[in-house]
Amino acid sequence: MEHAEHPPASNVKLLLGLSALLVALSFALPLYLIPSNVLPHLSNEARNVYACTAWAGWAHFVFAYVGQMRGFAARRDSKTTLRAGLFALAILVALLVLVMLRSWMGVGIFGAVVWIYFIDHFLKAEQFFKHGMVPQESTWSRWVRSYQPILSFGWLSIVLLNMGGIASYRWIVWGVSFLMALLFLATGGWQDLRDRDQRGTFVSLFFVAEAAVWGTLIGFASSEFLSGVYIFHIAFGSFYHYLGSYFAAAERRKPGDFWHTPLSIVLVNFAIGALGFFVAFRMMPPWLTPVLGVEWFTLWVGLHLVASDVFPMIKRMKG
Repeated sequence: MEHAEHPPASNVKLLLGLSALLVALSFALPLYLIPSNVLPHLSNEARNVYACTAWAGWAHFVFAYVGQMRGFAARRDSKTTLRAGLFALAILVALLVLVMLRSWMGVGIFGAVVWIYFIDHFLKAEQFFKHGMVPQESTWSRWVRSYQPILSFGWLSIVLLNMGGIASYRWIVWGVSFLMALLFLATGGWQDLRDRDQRGTFVSLFFVAEAAVWGTLIGFASSEFLSGVYIFHIAFGSFYHYLGSYFAAAERRKPGDFWHTPLSIVLVNFAIGALGFFVAFRMMPPWLTPVLGVEWFTLWVGLHLVASDVFPMIKRMKG
């Protein structure tokens, strides 16, 4: 992706290979991790992939929130407690707003918006994993820098989810895909492909090409299949992000810090996966379903994205 750096203790090939392996093993698993009445619009295999992505995601959130609270504690001044309190309040308000948006927009549209928002989070996180900080820039400047993958994945989401019956308008699918490709190439993409080691244009053109292909084949594919294709993209990007964060944290781990050891990371992931499995099959109290039920996963992804944007602003408060 455009200007995305890479975790210090890893490389692109390692993260891509491990992400592909995890997604493939989740898909091919010869047992079902969640019952068919959960996310019924997905195939059993896609449900498995989504469940593994969700459970690994919650583990990632645990490490992220612990890291954020440690970040507040590291600034020992008169406003340490105030910062943590403001952060907790911001999270609570954001959660309420996201619940209302999910109810108003519907689960499908809400999820698509969250995953498009994830692209921006992904780009910032990659910079943080590399440098330990995110360059100070406005949201608009960051969007301009990374608009290609954001727009192209947004377009692919619209097509794969067939929003507004877009697949019925073949000339619109073709025309938007063509014009979007021209836009990317004309605004620096051609130069990136020829002379620079930037992957943003390449990935974006790939998304646009996928949109054109899937938009044409929608009439021959079931909604389950197309939803599975969408889940594949979400899972691959998510696992790449999770693994990158763990490699970066392990690289910066201080002596005596067992929280970011491989064993701790694996144990937390398996523990949350077990809880998620029990919740999915209703072997846990019903009130845990909105917390660990995979059908609610995008709500908590959205909250994680908001928390990641709010955290640096509150942390910078002067003591």
